[in-house]
Amino acid sequence: MSHSSYAHTVSDPTDIVNKLREQIGPVKQNVRTAFGKRMEECLSDLEAKDAAARANDPNVSLQHRLTASKMLVSAAYVYLDMIWMYLKTKGIDPSTHPVHAELERVHAYFDKLKKVGTPDLGKQSNRLRVDADASKRMVHAATKLGKHTRFDEQDSEKQAQEEDSATLTKKSKKRTTGKAKKTN
Repeated sequence: MSHSSYAHTVSDPTDIVNKLREQIGPVKQNVRTAFGKRMEECLSDLEAKDAAARANDPNVSLQHRLTASKMLVSAAYVYLDMIWMYLKTKGIDPSTHPVHAELERVHAYFDKLKKVGTPDLGKQSNRLRVDADASKRMVHAATKLGKHTRFDEQDSEKQAQEEDSATLTKKSKKRTTGKAKKTN
């Protein structure tokens, strides 16, 4: 059995490691900023910002509360996802575990927050959709009498009498034709 060497495929990793060190600096700073405060402090800061904005304008949107909601839902998702991964490492099927239902519930909250955060998206889904073809048919059916139809009481009574007499005439014709067929 021959042993082949992979030495010719491996290059010096020093350049890659140096680039990684340069790029990790800003990431560390962002992580420190994000996790430098306790969650309770972040939530109270966001609530205070909304209260201050509401004091100036009572009709202002509660954007900071939306941010706080996103933060809470994200934290719940991360926590549940960690439990999911733990179950996987222990050889337990997480899709049969109650954590699966909780993850689905949190996903539903993500969708709700997305709708609230995008005002146009929420308005479009709540708007009634007009079926243009159906509305054309309805208008056409309602206006098939003509462009210059008069709606006087006398005319409507006269039209009703004419319709009644036409209906009676049709019924009597059916009776007589039915009798004629029976005699033959």
